[in-house]
Amino acid sequence: MILSKTRRATHFSDNRFRWGDVLKFLREEKIQLQDFDILESGFNEGWDEGDSARDDAYDLKVIRVREETEEEYKKRISKQKENAEQLKNKRYENYLKLKKEFENG
Repeated sequence: MILSKTRRATHFSDNRFRWGDVLKFLREEKIQLQDFDILESGFNEGWDEGDSARDDAYDLKVIRVREETEEEYKKRISKQKENAEQLKNKRYENYLKLKKEFENG
């Protein structure tokens, strides 16, 4: 994703994104659209659950799909291995705690 913008949706004003807004954002970010770029514009309904809430919002995204470089690939794979190892260690810690709890209980 090369551009992401959000605006609150209200009953009092029309905050939807218009083409002029898109052009302004692209100029500000110095982004030149390419043939295969994807523009997404939409509405996300808000929610309210106890002490958490999100207002209704209009979203704008410009997505550019491209090939992953060799360096990015190696970095991603390395991060996945690191995360897998951390999860394995965390599960083992939980296993030892549970084992201790049920052996003594």
